[in-house]
Amino acid sequence: MPKNVKKAVIPAAGLGTRLRPLTAHMPKELLPVGGKPMIQYTLEMYMASGISEFCIITSSCKPLLKDFITGDWNPPSLPFQWDAALYRRLKDCRTLFVTQENPCGVADAVSLARDFVGNEPFACIMPDCLLFSVIPHAKQLIDAFQRYEKNVIGMVMIKGDDVRRFANVGVLRADKLDHGFFSIRSLSDKKRKPLAVKPVETVHKGFGGGIYLPEYFDLVEDIRSGVRGEVDDVPVHQILVERGDLLGGLLEGAAFDAGHPLGFRAAFDAGRKL
Repeated sequence: MPKNVKKAVIPAAGLGTRLRPLTAHMPKELLPVGGKPMIQYTLEMYMASGISEFCIITSSCKPLLKDFITGDWNPPSLPFQWDAALYRRLKDCRTLFVTQENPCGVADAVSLARDFVGNEPFACIMPDCLLFSVIPHAKQLIDAFQRYEKNVIGMVMIKGDDVRRFANVGVLRADKLDHGFFSIRSLSDKKRKPLAVKPVETVHKGFGGGIYLPEYFDLVEDIRSGVRGEVDDVPVHQILVERGDLLGGLLEGAAFDAGHPLGFRAAFDAGRKL
C-alpha cells in the first residue's frame, strides 16, 4: 500500500444545525472566516499538503457549495470576494462530488467515497475544524502516518474554560510515543451535556479527523447494522483504539471548532487578524 496520501474525502452534507440561524440560507461550509469561506481553508490546506484529489460529500439542499467550488456562481451573491488564484489551482486537481441523500452521519457520508479511495490511504478532516498553523493541518498528520503507517487523528490540548468552544466528543487517554505522537487508549462518546473540566485541568481531545487506511470502510459496514439513526465516526475510531491501530498527532497551531457557535465566533475573531 502506498505511503503517499493523495486523496481527501470532505464530508459537507450536514445541516449545520448548531449554527442556525446563520445556516438557514447559507451552507455552513460557506460561512466566512477571515474574509473567506471555511471550505476554502480546507481546500487550500489539502493542496498545501500535497493532496490533489478530492471527493466532496454534499447534499442536494446545498447547491451553492458545489457552485462555489466549481466557480459556477455569481460573486456578489456571497459575502466574500472572488479568489481567482484558488480556481487556478483547483483546475489542476481532480474533484468528485457525491450526494448523500439523507444526513445519516459522518461515517455514512465517508462510506460513499469507497470507490474513489480504492486501496489507498486517505485524508478526512472536517471542514468546520480550522487550524491556523505554519504547517498545514493535513501535512502534520501525513508526517505521522508516513512514520508509523497507522491510522492517525489530530489531537489538541484544551485548558479550562476553552473547552466550551469545542464539541463534547473525543476526549482522549493516550500514551506518548515520540515527536508529538501518541498511542490512543480511549476515545469518549458523544454526550448530551457540554464538555466541562476544572479551571486548571487540561484534556487531550481528538480534533478534525485524520489520515485513514482503507479498512475504515469495512468498519463502517461492521457497525451499520447495529446502529439506530446516524452512522457516526466515533464507533469507527473506538474499534481502531481497541485494536491498537489509532494514533494521535498533537497539532501545532490555533485550533477552532467552527461548527460550534462559540468556536465559530472565536475563529471569526482570529481570522480577522490573519
